[in-house]
Amino acid sequence: MKIALCQINPTVGAFKENKDLILRNYMESLDNEADIVVFPEMSITGYPIADLLYENGFVNQNMIILDEISSKSTKPMILGYVHEDHGHLFNSAAVCVNGKQTFRYDKILLPTYDVFDEDRYFSPGKELGLFNIDINDEQIVIGLQICEDLWDHEYDRKISHELSKSGASFIINISASPYHRLKFNERIDLIKDKVNNINKPIYYCNLVGAQDELIFDGESLGLSSDGKLVGLGKKFSEDIIYIDSNADLAIPKPKIDKYSEVYNALILGVKDYFHKTFHSEAVIGLSGGIDSSLAACIATDALGSDKVHGVSLPSNISSDHSKDDAKQLAANLNIDFRSISIGNIVDEYDDTLKNEFFGTEKNVAEENIQARIRGDILMALSNKYNWLVLSTGNKTEMALGYCTLYGDMSGGLSVISDLSKDDVYALAHKINSVAGYDRIPKNCIEKLPSAELSEGQFDPFDYKIVSPLVDRIIEYRESPLTLMNDGYDPQLVYDIYNRIKANEYKRRQAAPGLRISSKAFGVGRRIPIVNHYKYQEE
Repeated sequence: MKIALCQINPTVGAFKENKDLILRNYMESLDNEADIVVFPEMSITGYPIADLLYENGFVNQNMIILDEISSKSTKPMILGYVHEDHGHLFNSAAVCVNGKQTFRYDKILLPTYDVFDEDRYFSPGKELGLFNIDINDEQIVIGLQICEDLWDHEYDRKISHELSKSGASFIINISASPYHRLKFNERIDLIKDKVNNINKPIYYCNLVGAQDELIFDGESLGLSSDGKLVGLGKKFSEDIIYIDSNADLAIPKPKIDKYSEVYNALILGVKDYFHKTFHSEAVIGLSGGIDSSLAACIATDALGSDKVHGVSLPSNISSDHSKDDAKQLAANLNIDFRSISIGNIVDEYDDTLKNEFFGTEKNVAEENIQARIRGDILMALSNKYNWLVLSTGNKTEMALGYCTLYGDMSGGLSVISDLSKDDVYALAHKINSVAGYDRIPKNCIEKLPSAELSEGQFDPFDYKIVSPLVDRIIEYRESPLTLMNDGYDPQLVYDIYNRIKANEYKRRQAAPGLRISSKAFGVGRRIPIVNHYKYQEE
């Protein structure tokens, strides 16, 4: 039997386009003599759908599209959609063959953690996804799952085990599993563990593409009954993976370069965000620093050098090397570059506010005027030319509040907001290593980090210490006691904890950021802005 796993990139709510995408892949699979064609979870609607499910007509339209796709079926196809039954919604998979739907499975295990909120929308299925199908005059019992049904270690029901005990010859899992760093290793280890327990093949079809903050990596795969990898889809691009269930042609598990993987994930995230929001060109404020340089590289590789505009916005205190480094970066990337001085505008602000600020010491108020002027100019260019502003703050800065609302936080998409400062440096070195030259100018990487909002200013953090500390607090939720026992200075630990808590209001107003870690700021981390909780050890 030849199985086709079609990892496609649907768009949320684009029913006609998604239908055409499904049918194109289905016909191509049949042309390549597939016996059964598999599509990801929610392939008709896109994923995640969130409160669109409550919009009038949404669920009905998706069921109409399912009927239209089903009418074109000859050989069996499996695809994901939303089913409604007596006022209850289900995350479902349909089996379509010979012009009609012959079987429906409703997802049993509904994830409600991090970026997942399925218990808010769906009712859990009750019946196992077991169905008989005739392939080449042979009756085969297939076990059907949807995504979380595979990740059952935290649940009472063990779906894979139940399917195997009930007579499934093999299991097909259709998924919309978001990417984070090294997620493939987690998936293949999990699937291999299931295969070793049930001694039956598992074929896994995953979504690819980006939706808002989430990136889906694809990497659909098949494991034989003895745990060999017999099929593997491309990473971060659409693909059809053909697997002959009768063959035993094992392929090696791929070696993963963490930073190349992250870089390609961000490229896909930017590319799809622009394409799916009908934008084509980006504008970035280039400071000559490492963060904006990295964001510009990602944007250039995602959109093309002719679609990226870099703007240097020097004030009277901007260093010559910052201006020169920004210009050199733009030349290296072959992007449009322009310089707009803000010195006179800053002077006008200072003059306008001198009576209001009379008798006070200069502080962050005067400094942030520069950042907000820069944000206003970038937004003006955005409005005039329909360029989308990309904000360039990293995760460490976002955690600590070392960013300016309505200034450097202005933008429609935050490209590197889930990269720690350590990640930023590592990715910059990776880019230059792959390019074979200093694509990001050496000085952008080696200079001391500075917002350059006052004379002689440098960032008030030792990022080599603070960056991993922030990661341990945010991503791994480690307690102050654990961190102090590991040697961190207690005053520093509590200072960082308090900064993270105090700046939630800023992050709530930030542009959506692309998720590449297991715990990003955004939809998967919901912390109250008003928060008087004092951490206590249990």
